[in-house]
Amino acid sequence: MYMSTKQAAQQWSISERRVRILCAEGRIDGVIRTGWSWNIPLDAEKPTDGRQLRHLKNMDMRIGAMNFASLETKKQEFLSNQKDEHHVMLIFRNSVYRFVLGMFAYEDLHIGNEDLALLFSGCFSPSVPFDTQLLALNTRSVLVRLALECGLGSRYKTVQAKPFYTEKSLILLYRSLLQGIDDEAALSYRDLEPSEIEKEGPNLLVATRMEILLRQYEMDWKALHPLVRSLFLFGELLRIHPFGRYDGVFAFLVLAGELLASGFPPAFVDIKQVNEFKAALMLTRTRGNYQNTMRMLEQSLHHEIALYMRKENTNEI
Repeated sequence: MYMSTKQAAQQWSISERRVRILCAEGRIDGVIRTGWSWNIPLDAEKPTDGRQLRHLKNMDMRIGAMNFASLETKKQEFLSNQKDEHHVMLIFRNSVYRFVLGMFAYEDLHIGNEDLALLFSGCFSPSVPFDTQLLALNTRSVLVRLALECGLGSRYKTVQAKPFYTEKSLILLYRSLLQGIDDEAALSYRDLEPSEIEKEGPNLLVATRMEILLRQYEMDWKALHPLVRSLFLFGELLRIHPFGRYDGVFAFLVLAGELLASGFPPAFVDIKQVNEFKAALMLTRTRGNYQNTMRMLEQSLHHEIALYMRKENTNEI
């Protein structure tokens, strides 16, 4: 059963225009659009009003003095030389392989080169847990979909007209990641741990933290350099730990999508640098210091762009 925007406005004590905006932003679960009207489930909950959260922040974040002029120059070269779409997608598929190895090593999910190569060739490995292999396949599927959505290749979009993510799109991304692994766990945010309630109180629920994060992303961070904005999203998702399972993999995918939407290839951590990256993230999590993490991802972007620009590096894995 559904109600109209007018009925929802009366039920939630807000304007009908505000309800239509919430529907358009994807912030009401289960809403369906029919022509020009919105059909809202009768049991839908009123979304938290982000405008009341403008004075709140999850954490003060610091990046220090950064100069992205060189990175921007490389990006423009990257965008202007994407004439061979086959070459671009071949390099991207190779990067997905390395992305999964580094990301899984960060999450302490054990899958080796040979096992991953076997899996990506279409065969399951008997030595790796099934859920880990399914997670790797889902990760590859999400990355490819993100690249296609952003037009990676000769038709790459260079301007992000509006924020790439909404709460709804983030939840859908996580559901795609856990497809076939735990479909029920992807339906809602996790419950707070007792230690979190004791430290911060019961009112700052995960849903509220995510609302604050998205408000910062949409408003406070929109003028930041894409690498900074991507990293802030990544770091805050790691700290909020919104779903409770594979949140690190999820955060890496969000980072990749934001960079792709901004004209960059995905950045990731090489498997040999995982321990160094974990050390850098300790400062990020505890003190909001992003300097070392930012530097590592900037170096990763330079490296990835260089691979796209070198025609000889096209051997498919």
